[in-house]
Amino acid sequence: MHTDHCGGVRLIQQEAPLPVYVHELARPAITGGEAEFNRINQFFNDFIRQCGADASVHQHARKYKEEIWRDVHYVSEGDEVYIGGRPYSVLHVPGHSQTDILLIDEIQGITFVGDHIIPELAVNAFIEPPIQGTNHRPAPLIQYRESLIRSRGRQLGKCFSGHGKPFTQHIELIDKRLAQQDARCQQIRQVLKERDKNVYEICQEVYPHLKGGIVFLGLSQIQGHLDLMETRNEVMKEERNSITYYKLI
Repeated sequence: MHTDHCGGVRLIQQEAPLPVYVHELARPAITGGEAEFNRINQFFNDFIRQCGADASVHQHARKYKEEIWRDVHYVSEGDEVYIGGRPYSVLHVPGHSQTDILLIDEIQGITFVGDHIIPELAVNAFIEPPIQGTNHRPAPLIQYRESLIRSRGRQLGKCFSGHGKPFTQHIELIDKRLAQQDARCQQIRQVLKERDKNVYEICQEVYPHLKGGIVFLGLSQIQGHLDLMETRNEVMKEERNSITYYKLI
């Protein structure tokens, strides 16, 4: 459901009556209208402030624009989507987004992987608001690692990603990404050795080149790794004046 993938759906459907297949968790974003847009926007503003950053500087100013999609099919784990007359199995791989799916034809040896695995870059696991009806946001990097491990065990064959060229060595790429994430945790440990810090302070040290609206990318990345480190009992958090600080255990 990221804009660089679904932003053209309305325009495409004006030209051709094509169906849309998307994970069932996308339903609120598609049908929720302005109320859901405002809920999501408020979450991101609150998240940026909790990180210790200024939402007026580091949050993209977005305006609601109604998107009407036709012929939408909501899929879930194990469903089949037919492409060129062949069945592709749906594998839900949350992490990069909550709605990421793989479409796998193990017999033919073809998988559409979206942004789940991209050879040219390490994929960010984006912070997202709680699923409607729940109180706690997902822990996307933890989800992403679990999804990587699940997809590592599948016969994906030739993979077509959302960016870059097709590839075949998905196991080697997944092992590389998991190792990179562990290395980033070690880097954050070094940053926290001096004193406890909030997410924005850590982000400034790890990603000093990020400015303005793209700081959110770094905040999301740092928060995801802190979530992972917290489950490993490497860090603990403490709230001060509505800002979350982390320190080593």
